[in-house]
Amino acid sequence: MSPPRRWPLHPPPGPLEALSSWLGRLAELYEMPVHDLLRHNLGVVDPTLPTDLDVDPPMAMLMALAEKTGVDLARLRSMTLVGWVPWLFDTLPVHVQDAQPVFDSYVRDNSVLFAGKAGTHHVLRFRPEWAGPWLLPYPGALRACPDCVADPDRGISLMWRLALMTSCIEHDCRLLELSEVRAALVLGREVHREPLEEPRAALDRCTHQALTTGRVALPGRSVHAGVWFRLLRSLLDEVSLAASTQGTRGKAMLRQIWQATGHEERAGMNVWRPFEQLREDVREAMWDAAAAAFQLAADGLITARGRLGSALQPPPPYVYDGDEPSPFRNAWQDFMSAWEEALASARTDPATARQLLGLLTGGCHTLEGFEKERASLYEEGIPAEFLPGARELGRLDLM
Repeated sequence: MSPPRRWPLHPPPGPLEALSSWLGRLAELYEMPVHDLLRHNLGVVDPTLPTDLDVDPPMAMLMALAEKTGVDLARLRSMTLVGWVPWLFDTLPVHVQDAQPVFDSYVRDNSVLFAGKAGTHHVLRFRPEWAGPWLLPYPGALRACPDCVADPDRGISLMWRLALMTSCIEHDCRLLELSEVRAALVLGREVHREPLEEPRAALDRCTHQALTTGRVALPGRSVHAGVWFRLLRSLLDEVSLAASTQGTRGKAMLRQIWQATGHEERAGMNVWRPFEQLREDVREAMWDAAAAAFQLAADGLITARGRLGSALQPPPPYVYDGDEPSPFRNAWQDFMSAWEEALASARTDPATARQLLGLLTGGCHTLEGFEKERASLYEEGIPAEFLPGARELGRLDLM
């Protein structure tokens, strides 16, 4: 069988580049519109093209592109938003009837600062409809890094269309409006680059690490990228809550966080709305508050009591590792083998997951301890819906 016929020119996509951006660069090489490149040169039976190439293009189109360019199919899939399910999104698209359950699962079930679900607001009240985490209802002007745009081998990052990052880590500058950047490049004008200050930059570094390596090294421990995205989105939600919704300790924590930002509490917001539906200036203030909370927790100045809060806390003091283990198999090795088998079963069996949670939390005397053990099982890949809360497990003594 003869090898697949490649297009003569097929430069590889840039890091985290959007599919539409890469196809635009390819089409430019052949001096034709993207529409003509895909409709007449892929050899697919159905040449119907989606309105937005970056969301969920047909698999047949991606397979044909992989054959024509030699780019791996999985790489092409990752250049679309649906290719980031389930790491960055639980599901796409989010239908109106599913908005509240998706919001509760992604945001409210992954508490950071507060034990349990901190808020009770409903996203279904608001218009336009909540489209999902990080997705803006009105995308507006696309932002970009001027240095990346100037590089012919980079293109436009898929992540720039989301409310996920506000700077380019590689070039240490805030993202600017793409139209302004392109106009400056055409006219040969200098583009003013503004670095993102700490502690905001720390959040973007963590997100970039998650996107490029699949894990994030946090002050408390290393976590999977999917955990980081949900932790960050939950943190943005918690700092947006009114102090009046919290107890004495929660009120004091929120006030300390907002005082550290220099902004008015909640950026003057009177009516709660999901982060994605806030005005840009209010979203900027929420980023500042989330960054302040991240730094205060890392410095041990506040205690994050939520399910994922322990990931932000400083690690415990060093303890001597002990002597080298015996080369002979022992009871501990047998236990670890059994434990790994139990974890594997719990990832698909709710009953086993519940039993493991009960085993781990049997000696817990505080709700914070219970939630830490629950979070540890979640990070082992056990679905959140398999891990009941303290009340559901009958631990009313921890309420």
